[in-house]
Order: sequence, then C-alpha cells, then structure tokens
Amino acid sequence: MSPPMTTLTADPAAERQRSAPALPKPRLGEELPIFCERCGYSLNGLPQSRCDHCTILQFHCPECGHHQPINTLRPAFQRTLGRLRACALALIVFVKLNFFGWLLFAWFMMGAESAYEHDWDAAKTVVVNGQVVQKGDYRRIPMRMEPEVALAVSLLGFAFGAVARMLLLRWPRAYAVGLVLAVLVMGVIALGAHVNYAFDRDDYPVPPLTPSFLTVIGVAGAMVWLGATVVWPIWGGLVRVFLPRDIASAVLDWQRFRPARSSHLARE
Repeated sequence: MSPPMTTLTADPAAERQRSAPALPKPRLGEELPIFCERCGYSLNGLPQSRCDHCTILQFHCPECGHHQPINTLRPAFQRTLGRLRACALALIVFVKLNFFGWLLFAWFMMGAESAYEHDWDAAKTVVVNGQVVQKGDYRRIPMRMEPEVALAVSLLGFAFGAVARMLLLRWPRAYAVGLVLAVLVMGVIALGAHVNYAFDRDDYPVPPLTPSFLTVIGVAGAMVWLGATVVWPIWGGLVRVFLPRDIASAVLDWQRFRPARSSHLARE
C-alpha cells in the first residue's frame, strides 16, 4: 500500500507577509520627530495646513502660533550650510581672480616679448685686407607675421576664451562676453607691446604696432571671441549625450546659476 501524499505548504511567515496589506507611506514631516523652531513644542502627528499664499505645507504650532514649513532645514544645519557656501564662494572668487589675473598678465608679457625680434642680418662681420670689420649693430625690429606665431596665438586665444566663458556663465549672452574678453585681450597685448617702445627708445626705435603685429592681435581677439561663443553649445551637447536627460538638465541649470524648479516635496 502506497504512503499517503503530503501537500507542501509555503512558509507561514512568508504567507503572512505577502497577505498583509502594504503600510501607507508616511507623509513628509512625519518620518522623524519634529519640534517647533521657536518654542520647541513637539509637532509630530499634528495636522498639516497649506499656506494660502505659497501653497507650502506647514505645521501650525498650538503653543506659540509659529508656522513652520515641513521641508525646511533645521537652523543649526542652515548656519553650517551658510558657512560652507560662503567658503565655496570665496574659493570660487579666488580661483577666478587668479585665472583672469595671471592669464591677462601672460597676454601682457606675450605682447611685450613678442612685439619685437632681432634683425640678425643687420650686423655682419666682414674681412677687409685681413682685418675683421664689424659692419652695423644688432637691432630690434617689429615682429613679422609667421604661421607658427598665428597658430600659437590662435590656440591660446581659443582656450582662454573657452575657459573664461565657462567661468562667466552668469552673464547670459555668449557673444557679448566673447566680445568683452576679446577687446580686453587685444588691449592688454597692445599695452604690453607699447611698454618697451615707451620706456626704451634706444633699443626699440620703431613703434611696435605695425600691420603685421596688428594682425597677430586681431587673430588673438578673434579666437578668444570664437572660443567664448561656441564652448557652451559644445559643452551642453556633450553633457546631453553622455548623461541622462534629467541629470543633464539639472547639471546645465546649475552651471548657468538658474534656480532649480520648485520642489514638489512641500506640495505633496
């Protein structure tokens, strides 16, 4: 005679867990104990009211009458966050001042050092009747436009304009920012080139602002403007390609210092 068949039953605890109704999600402001920021009265479990002006959910303290939004940060954390933001702001200002200060100084020195070049053909050593005769002296002449000079100035100008624009995203119009930066760079280069001529007429007898050097200044300004104008569309396209849409929009809004859309947490 065959043994009776037994029915396999599931774990009773798992069955009870599956059959138990899902607990409702606690409302915002009820996850942790919360106290009135003015008098310290416990607000946990009190009804929430909605402001007639800003539609923000809030607690109404029955002890002192204080209206407290349910999603605000605590005062101690607000003070700490304020200090951290102040330190971050000071660091950002320090970085920006160093960037623009040192880079503009580099443009100034480039104008001072590259505005003139040695004319190596001016001085020649010749032999006359067995005697060495020095004919002429070495002299400085305004720089002549060369392809390698134009390439170096173009690369530096484009990089400077692109990075400077990313540091000035609070200014909305890229073409205007690029124009201001281009005029500033061209003025600094011209000033640096004119310093040697103004203070040492013996070694620098010819004014530096020749058509060739003005071309170099124009190339630098044009590349600065181009870098400042096109860097944001390029950067925005790369962010949208490599990041999810919501994260990309949040990153770009944060970089442009646009206020984030009001959170729905306080309006649930």
